[in-house]
Amino acid sequence: MNTSTLNNKKDPFKELSSEWWDENGKFQSLHKFTDIRIKYINRVISKYKKQDKKNRLDKLECLDIGCGGGLLSERIARLGASVTGIDITQNSIDIAKIHAFNSGLNINYINTDLSLFIKNNSSKKFDVVIASEVVEHLDNRILFFNEASKLLKNKGILILTTINKTTLSLLFAKFMAENILKLLPKGIHEFEKFVSPETLIDEAKPYKIYLDEIVGFKPIIGISSEFKPIIKDFKFTNFLNVNYGISGIKII
Repeated sequence: MNTSTLNNKKDPFKELSSEWWDENGKFQSLHKFTDIRIKYINRVISKYKKQDKKNRLDKLECLDIGCGGGLLSERIARLGASVTGIDITQNSIDIAKIHAFNSGLNINYINTDLSLFIKNNSSKKFDVVIASEVVEHLDNRILFFNEASKLLKNKGILILTTINKTTLSLLFAKFMAENILKLLPKGIHEFEKFVSPETLIDEAKPYKIYLDEIVGFKPIIGISSEFKPIIKDFKFTNFLNVNYGISGIKII
């Protein structure tokens, strides 16, 4: 995540870094969410790139912004992409590096913010830039789109997943998920930073990024053996009022 757009005094992931790869821990729902994130990424890539259907990400250069412990980066790398993952939380990057090494994956993980990454890699451009579950933590989305645009090749793809700003998202993605169902760590989200697809579309346009591929994500709730609510899976939906993905390309 970008230190110029994220409130550094409130990094919600610093104390949770050790739990990234615990499938039954505080990131359990994110592990379940990763399956449909990959389906969405494949769907978007197939729309904009002429890739082999079995290897849609093969040889594509991908940047995973706010990569955390590497849950999504590893899955993308296994699909053939050349992956760079950046995150401001050192503990998360350390865990991501160890897990990738133990998994035999070559992923370029860097503990940095987006501004500093651009400064140190001024000529670097990517085929795909992904910011999954990042936008809802930013203080300055305009700066984010400006910097993301600098990192995209012409006709490069930007893929975002985030949370809509609605009464239903406040109820389900914030209050119930954190306080009642306890599917997410308490306090991880701020409702004021949730954002509608229409707002993101308008904010991205000045930077030549045209977002138009939108889909909702619906959780399938089940009960664990301890009789606690858990997310068993996610499925695509046309309902965008809570979680959604939005993507598009940069056109110079």
